[in-house]
Amino acid sequence: MTSTIKSIPLIVLLILLLFFPNHVKSQIDTSKTSIEQDSNQENYSSAILNVSYTNNNIEYLTGESENIPSLFSSISYFHKSGVYGGFGYANYFGDQTTSYDYDIAAGYQKYFKNGFDFDLSYTWHKYSGDTILEGFNYDHAINFILAYDINNFYFTADLTYYLGETKNYAFDLNFSRFFTINKILFKNDALYISPSLALSFGTDFWLYEGLSGSEKTSLLSSLKQSGYSYETFSYESFNFYLPISYGIKNTYITFSWLYTIPSKKYEYIGWQKQSGFMLSLSYFLDFSEK
Repeated sequence: MTSTIKSIPLIVLLILLLFFPNHVKSQIDTSKTSIEQDSNQENYSSAILNVSYTNNNIEYLTGESENIPSLFSSISYFHKSGVYGGFGYANYFGDQTTSYDYDIAAGYQKYFKNGFDFDLSYTWHKYSGDTILEGFNYDHAINFILAYDINNFYFTADLTYYLGETKNYAFDLNFSRFFTINKILFKNDALYISPSLALSFGTDFWLYEGLSGSEKTSLLSSLKQSGYSYETFSYESFNFYLPISYGIKNTYITFSWLYTIPSKKYEYIGWQKQSGFMLSLSYFLDFSEK
């Protein structure tokens, strides 16, 4: 297959699955049930400052690989009403082309006493640099998450609509289990572990954006002859990720490991099984009235 077909860098997957902006707060709140979060949502506002590093190992379709580490930072504010907003910036190092992207997001999240919660958000996105690191080429994204929490098991359905050079949908089904261990070294610290499994689906229009007319025609013909669908919504990958956070008072250090297995179709066009990690430092500001 041609080497100009896009893929999704690991930093993009890690940020989408684990972080900006509401997922950081969810991870910090893993020790609370949805009922407790429903009550807390009415009582206080909060903010999160986050800095993250990822190894971002890029697997090229030629079989070669390149390590391009990335630094991601974000600041997010959550009002007690459920409204939140945030800004995120990622910078890629070690590439010949200076590459960076940033996002501005706003949304609303609501917890219910029956264990359900939902999140609706809008993101404005800007990217500049090497297209191999870009993944989705989009300017705007609308995201809706429906989740259910029962006995520290967390189920989510995550739908995102991307508007850019092409219009694409992404849909993830996620299953997580939250574990909390209190008083590890001190009376006010804790360890949070939340292994997660996810199935990813989506449209593939974005894949062909960098191809010439002849390259696209050749690829689509090859996919058809091999029995794979194209320019449609289909299964993309299976993902396993493991975030482990240690928190003391308002400071949290998180190590997140991701392993992704592409579908047969995406494997056919050159995607590889990949693993990567992200190391993060988060500071949580609680604006509750004392």
